[in-house]
Amino acid sequence: YSTTMAEEQSEETKTEARQFMADLVSSDPQSKDFTGGDGIDMASWKKTYATSSSSSSMMEEFWSMYNPGSSSIWTMVYDEAESNENLEDTIAISKDFMKQTESIRDHCFGVMHIVGDNLDIKGLWIFNGPDPEQLFGANEDSSWYTWTEVGPEPNDYVKKAVAEYLTPADGKLKSDTIRDTQVFG
Repeated sequence: YSTTMAEEQSEETKTEARQFMADLVSSDPQSKDFTGGDGIDMASWKKTYATSSSSSSMMEEFWSMYNPGSSSIWTMVYDEAESNENLEDTIAISKDFMKQTESIRDHCFGVMHIVGDNLDIKGLWIFNGPDPEQLFGANEDSSWYTWTEVGPEPNDYVKKAVAEYLTPADGKLKSDTIRDTQVFG
């Protein structure tokens, strides 16, 4: 007869562990710094992104609109990149993702790049709200991506990371050659 580790723990220890996990996976994803509000005027930002002739002025405009208390910035990486066999089909994956996101068009902005010879899909999304939860509900394909918050405070590192996605230099995202870019705007 053997007992498992869980069976050996006291009821008090089990209760503390349950509370710890409940706190860790809280139903309220908002950080304590998230104050709410209207967030970024997405129509204005999308127009700026589409019409700006200067990367630096576009980024200045973005940071003047961004408030970490009402908006959030997230990167995404496609988890199934090894199954991307050709550029045309990989572009279709990006376009389909954006098509499925139409219902929340007024609340977010995204850029998806296909990079490198292995056709990785990497993107940056800006949401009005503390997280991409609204996207997850609207687009079931969001589960095929790993999401990571950037920031939230716009320090120099965050500004550089965001600019790499929104205004890539020399046709590269970090050191990977960009093969295609789709904009959800």
